[in-house]
Amino acid sequence: MTKFRFLAAAISGTLFYVLTSISCGRNSVWAERQLEEQKRLLSAHTVEIEKINEELSLEKVALEKDMDVVAAYARKLSYIKDGEKLVIISGLAAAENRIYDPGTVQLHEPSKYFPEWFCKSVGLVVFTGVYFILLMFDAGRGLVSYRARKTARRGGEKAEPRSSSRTEVRMASQGAVI
Repeated sequence: MTKFRFLAAAISGTLFYVLTSISCGRNSVWAERQLEEQKRLLSAHTVEIEKINEELSLEKVALEKDMDVVAAYARKLSYIKDGEKLVIISGLAAAENRIYDPGTVQLHEPSKYFPEWFCKSVGLVVFTGVYFILLMFDAGRGLVSYRARKTARRGGEKAEPRSSSRTEVRMASQGAVI
């Protein structure tokens, strides 16, 4: 029963260690979900930045190739061509200034998980608990006895318990028939 008790406790402790590691450890399902969520957020942010980059690239090409676009920007800034007259009408809304917002900085957050020592501690606690439960169960059924050894003290020293073979030798030395 001692081997079964130890084996059952070891299997249950190992099982709980593995389950804790798989569900909450460093490379666990919980940590993987956190990383997947970060990946989704970064992908969405990347798509927004790529869209802004595409718009700016088109604007750059238009400014490099098309002189009418350059003239339109110059007029927005109150520049005029030779022979044109500047007329400013007050009371009208100002020209629309487009400000490109690149968004917020997305920093990598370390995923949260239980450290390895915690997972191992859970396994050890379960092992100890199951072992003692099985030990008490066996003691209740009478399979394990906890009788203390009786020792006699002689002069402050512990005397060894008497065994039946020593008793037989002592009786034989005194001339007793065994």
